[in-house]
Amino acid sequence: MFAGIRASLPRGTFALAAVRFMLYLGVQASYFIGIIGTLTYQLHAGTGDIAMAVGLFNLFIIAGNTAGGSLLDTHGPKAHTAVALGVAVASSALFQAAGGSVAAVLAMSAAFGFATGVGYAYLSAYPAYLSDDAEQRKRMNAIMSVVSNVAVVVGPAVGGIIATFLPSQRVFAFTAVLSALALVPAGALLRRIGASARAGERERGDSQGPEGSTLADSTRTVFAAPSLALLFWVGVLAYAGYGAFDPLESLYYRDVLQVDISWMGWLSSAAGLGSVVGALAAMRVPRRWVNVRTLMLLIAFEGAACVLYVGTSHVGCAIAGQLLLGCAFGMVTPLQHTLVQMHAPLHLLGRVNSVMNAGFSGAGAVPLFAAPVLAHLFGVQGVLIGASCVVLLVPLIVMVARRSEISRLVTGESA
Repeated sequence: MFAGIRASLPRGTFALAAVRFMLYLGVQASYFIGIIGTLTYQLHAGTGDIAMAVGLFNLFIIAGNTAGGSLLDTHGPKAHTAVALGVAVASSALFQAAGGSVAAVLAMSAAFGFATGVGYAYLSAYPAYLSDDAEQRKRMNAIMSVVSNVAVVVGPAVGGIIATFLPSQRVFAFTAVLSALALVPAGALLRRIGASARAGERERGDSQGPEGSTLADSTRTVFAAPSLALLFWVGVLAYAGYGAFDPLESLYYRDVLQVDISWMGWLSSAAGLGSVVGALAAMRVPRRWVNVRTLMLLIAFEGAACVLYVGTSHVGCAIAGQLLLGCAFGMVTPLQHTLVQMHAPLHLLGRVNSVMNAGFSGAGAVPLFAAPVLAHLFGVQGVLIGASCVVLLVPLIVMVARRSEISRLVTGESA
């Protein structure tokens, strides 16, 4: 099976997957353990400080994503790669010199969020530089989701092991080394996509030129295409539900499940394991099912899995919920990226993805400010269950309210 999959992928796919894996492995090791874990377990921060850290992280992901998408579109993959790897190494290394205070962790959360956002284009845009075939892109996006979700399994586990023996900030040293080593597959990737990158530059020059295509053009592209607009709004509403999780999840582990800091790694790894299974399943999804209806059903399934994850005080149920949530997420990501790549022109793809991800991250940040107040009123677990129901119900409501439009889009996407 794997030999057939390999033969159906364009050259450069595995170099791209290696870059994404190494960068994202570092993110997964450092964000949850190094930032949220440090605040919760080492500095005994409250929900307000944790919400601030998550908010800064998401805000600067938006800034980094916007900067990275624009850089990729206007200057190509070589310049983008140099900046993306450079800021990843620098932001991780700086944490070793930062003091062990809430203010220092908040500052590092912002810097690390920016670096994470700049590198997101490897997942969302680079497959389009390697092939313009929809089936190949679906397979590439599935491979990218597989390696991303393997990182979700391995990264928190590595972070948990490091935090067991060393101060939790030391996970950032691991991330800095990984980001530097990513230069090796990045060099191979750039050699493989040189011709495609030059073709993209010619397309930019033939249409509007590097300075003529702006973020405003990308925003218009998103809202002018019915499929992209629907993906945007459903994603925004669903991510608004997820926004309550980040500042409260570690408190749910500590106060409801009553487990120690290492379980932050183990439970995240369970979600990552499920995501690997889901991403592998996405490779087998028939072409006719690569559409917005399938995507919305999978998002609804994510919400149902979230209810199981946070609905009890039993670790076993939390593990089962994380596994199922990961499986659904592993399928959602490659399908979503394939749909965006199908509907967005190459010379605007980096910035179109920036618009989409800015909406998702912004929507996820909004509940951060309400989460501490709601947790005081309804309890941490009550808020998490309510947020899970939002993720479950939003796509189902949209499917009923916009069923005629969705049917037309599905017919067009299957053509």
